Amino acid sequence: MHASAPQKPGAAAIATALLLSAMWGLNIVGIKVALVTFPPAWNAFWRALLGWPVLWAWARQGRVRLKLLPGETRPLVLLGVFFAIQITMLNLSIDWTTAGFASVLLNAAPVFINTFAHFYVPGDHLSGQRLAGLAMAFGGVAIVFLGQPDPTLAPRPILGNVLAFVTAGVIGGRMVYTQRLVQHMDPLRVIFWQVGFSLPVFLLFAAIFEPLMVGPLTLWPFVSWMYCSFGVVGIAFVLWIRLLEKNSPALLSVFVFPTPIFGVAFSALIYSEAMPAELIIGVLCVAFGILIIMLEKRRQAIEPFPERTAATPRAERSQSAPEQQHGGEPETVGASRAGD
Repeated sequence: MHASAPQKPGAAAIATALLLSAMWGLNIVGIKVALVTFPPAWNAFWRALLGWPVLWAWARQGRVRLKLLPGETRPLVLLGVFFAIQITMLNLSIDWTTAGFASVLLNAAPVFINTFAHFYVPGDHLSGQRLAGLAMAFGGVAIVFLGQPDPTLAPRPILGNVLAFVTAGVIGGRMVYTQRLVQHMDPLRVIFWQVGFSLPVFLLFAAIFEPLMVGPLTLWPFVSWMYCSFGVVGIAFVLWIRLLEKNSPALLSVFVFPTPIFGVAFSALIYSEAMPAELIIGVLCVAFGILIIMLEKRRQAIEPFPERTAATPRAERSQSAPEQQHGGEPETVGASRAGD
């Protein structure tokens, strides 16, 4: 008996994908709020520590084997270290610039993912449409760099903006590396150990270079910290996996392109951050550049994907499922996903 083929997302799936897009946009603002209390590395450590049991519980519920197989430890340790460096850079960039500017620059990660994949992922080549989307997104990033973040919210605006953009490139490299790993590992096991192996790196860096707290633990930093830990690392990831169980990743990804727009909007709402023209134009270019890229993947997925899945025996599908699932992993359209 064959498993059901991934289907075209219905209204409920689309609404859930848009909700997740908003959650990921709010995540960057939440990190900014929590940094008032916890410095960057400690912030990352506590978030990962609280979110890791949620991933474990989800793996248990889905009967996913988490025990490492021979040959998996070294690449997953490397991934965990890579992830820890990326998250520490991400938190530092958010601390140094405004949440609105960080939302745009960090969400340029799909630009790097598609660029790196062209060179390192077999068969993943840049087409004319994807090049147009990449050019629009890069143009948006360049425009954002011309803007001036609110100095009351950005203690080191130039360094913060540059670091956010570099972090987007690091995210792109990590995602391409992850894509190679999930060719022969279950994606949930990869994510679980990515977070697990990052914990000692966060703890070591934080213990050496940072104080435990930089401010009092008041209500809103605590709420933001809990949201970024359980809400994003745990609940958002589980919701996304549930969507992937019945819907095509390439089709779903189209509906999460507004992540940077939500990030800018939430920053304006929560911080009353000024919206200079450069930021507005830049976020629209980045978001719609990503949309152009995703629309091509949607077009490629509409016809061959369901037919191939329906015709493929269960054993073969289970072997290729990680690759298909990862292709729609939320980090392809935003910076703060599954542990970020």
